[in-house]
Amino acid sequence: MICSGTHDLQEQMLMVQDGLPVVALDAERFPRSLRVTKSKDFARVHRHNVFAADSMLVVRGSMNQRSYSRLGLSVSRKVGHAPLRNYWKRLIREAFRTLRLELPEGYDLVVRPRRGAKPSLLEIRRSLPKLARQVVRKWERKNK
Repeated sequence: MICSGTHDLQEQMLMVQDGLPVVALDAERFPRSLRVTKSKDFARVHRHNVFAADSMLVVRGSMNQRSYSRLGLSVSRKVGHAPLRNYWKRLIREAFRTLRLELPEGYDLVVRPRRGAKPSLLEIRRSLPKLARQVVRKWERKNK
């Protein structure tokens, strides 16, 4: 891999193909600004206790005072061994990344898989927007 030493370029490089770096387009990236990373933000989402669930996912949410939504992941050991947990996280991140413009704006969404559910990108892509909209409706009812 070719590295210029700058962090941004290293983040953008996905792989090397025929000796040339393949760079992600900005629209296809999942920047840190779209992630819930701080424990205080996770705690706020859990404290507000607004959630929606189906057979695949549980989505908790809280308004974040931003013009965009962020994703937090909570995949416990109860889901399975490390490769399975990592697979779940990759699928949920990919679904969020590709559906970002369809999701409600201004919310922190903490997503976790249901124990025993089989990971499927197609099912997660169906489930995530529906559950996010339910969380927003519940949030609005609770905070009138």
